[in-house]
Amino acid sequence: MKSEPFQTHKVSLCGVNCYIEERRPKKQGLSKSSSELSDQADIPNDSRATRTPILFLHGWLDNSESFHFLYEHFSNHWIYSLDFPGHGRSDHLPEGMAYHFLDLVYVIQDAIKHFNWDKVIIVGHSMGGAAATLFSSLSDQVEKLILIEALGPLTVSPNQTLELMQRSIKQRSSQQNKQRRIFDSIEQAVIARAEHSELAPELVRPMVERGIEAVEQGVRWSSDPRLRISSINRLTETQLEPLMSQILQPVLLIEAKQGLFSQNALIQARKSHFKQLEIVELDGGHHVHLEHPQRVASAMIQFLSTE
Repeated sequence: MKSEPFQTHKVSLCGVNCYIEERRPKKQGLSKSSSELSDQADIPNDSRATRTPILFLHGWLDNSESFHFLYEHFSNHWIYSLDFPGHGRSDHLPEGMAYHFLDLVYVIQDAIKHFNWDKVIIVGHSMGGAAATLFSSLSDQVEKLILIEALGPLTVSPNQTLELMQRSIKQRSSQQNKQRRIFDSIEQAVIARAEHSELAPELVRPMVERGIEAVEQGVRWSSDPRLRISSINRLTETQLEPLMSQILQPVLLIEAKQGLFSQNALIQARKSHFKQLEIVELDGGHHVHLEHPQRVASAMIQFLSTE
């Protein structure tokens, strides 16, 4: 059997066993300690490799293989990618508990503490980017932040709070009796995910293969069905604004022209709160890093190679 090109860590994050994949630099002579990595190591386009570990955070109902086609462009970097609780191969929350977006801040904190990093670069897509935005506003451990189709979390207006909480309660009640979809084969699951995300099947296959589990009748998604329940609590935009203003480190925002946020006035207004924000707009949809990994990687590498 061919060995995996990464090392798997099973780590307790917020009391939940989560899986983190570690991809080591291919450059000979690099030591394991991030503080000892050569600052002259080459990366694609002859730029300089960072000495700081890079943590990849995926989006809602995705998993760490969401970045499958990006990893090869960072072969001289120390890469870590995790499956959030309830996603991919990570464990689900105990019965009776609910998933709250704000808890992801603690998940990131625990991952950094486990590996004893002084500094980290975070790459986040969608939900992962939203969580990384919040964490970066609260911690000085983030050296640089790269956001793909993300600029902070979903918020709620005060007059929508009651509606949000009522919807969450109803969804939780209906979810308890809902049957999970079963596919006859992996191929069927790949096609279903490709159609849902409007992506080519070959682009979603790595993510699907990591995000399914075998059952007697076939295969099903391994993600926790409770993830589909709306969070019962969200910040308001007024609460979020001072947090975004606390992000002093360099931030790269990669926006997709056909993505979810390019025409979102609220997201566009948030840009003014960041002190060091660089914006790159690329053709593609919400999963632009799957559609055009080389273009996304090029923007990331250029951003990382500047002081």
